[in-house]
Amino acid sequence: MKKTAPIRTKLEGIYIPVITPFNEDESINFDSIKAHTKFLAENGVTGIIPSGSTGEITALTKEEQIAINKAYIDAAKENGIKCIASTGAYRTVDAVEMSIAAEKDGADGVMVVTPWYMAPNHKELKAHYKAIHEAITIPLMMYHNPYYSTCLLDDKFIAELYNEGFIDAVKERQADVFRQQNLRHLTDENFSIFYGYDVCPVETLSCWSDGWVCGTGNLFPKENSEVYKLAKEKRMVEAMEAHTTKIRPYLHLFSEADSNGDVLWLQIIKEGLKMRGVNAGYSRKPVLSDLPEETVVRLKDTLKQYGYLN
Repeated sequence: MKKTAPIRTKLEGIYIPVITPFNEDESINFDSIKAHTKFLAENGVTGIIPSGSTGEITALTKEEQIAINKAYIDAAKENGIKCIASTGAYRTVDAVEMSIAAEKDGADGVMVVTPWYMAPNHKELKAHYKAIHEAITIPLMMYHNPYYSTCLLDDKFIAELYNEGFIDAVKERQADVFRQQNLRHLTDENFSIFYGYDVCPVETLSCWSDGWVCGTGNLFPKENSEVYKLAKEKRMVEAMEAHTTKIRPYLHLFSEADSNGDVLWLQIIKEGLKMRGVNAGYSRKPVLSDLPEETVVRLKDTLKQYGYLN
């Protein structure tokens, strides 16, 4: 049976899954968290999501994840934007603990990726999300990313999780925009549907989705915020033009492999932010922070095209 009334605040807007800035010794640079949040807020985003895939969640300890979430929550409040803390973990008890901590620290919601590696079955997933949902009073967004988590769910089951009261929102990572349309018809208007990829925001935001979680927005927040706004206002011609002129010119950085066959998207975001004056720091190994010279050239040329480098 479908829900007929909202239980928790409905999430919507454009959220950036932010990077975690590490120092060269792999310690966390908390000053850079403040600087990056200010940069994003000044460029029109609704909010941020720390400790997600772009935040290198799998390289963090539970204690670090809580600390990073709190630092970004505080920075978001200082800059007048929202923060949905990523509190995903393989162990249910850890996800519950981190979600409770995020609410206590002032998060506007939590995002919880499906447990990874040894993918849970439907019964196990219901128990996982039920435990988290019952432990907090802020909105719970499920992050569906089968590419990283190995947990592939169909629309009917995701809708079931919402209709039975275990989640309040979903970040749908697959690029197929029919999924957002289908999820809307299987639920109701109180279910927050977020498009979780970078390539088709206009197609889904103008019709079915409530929000957009956009990783490339770390580097191009102004451009992504403008497209989000136009699409949500259903100004289709302008939204399509903005997508063509403001998003497509940089997509090659994140979709076309280098001569080694690699798409080093995280390193590109961090190096690009440094070029734009934001100290995004390093990544944690096994991710190597260095970029091939050919990619550095492509990145510089692209930022010059946008007027962000001379």
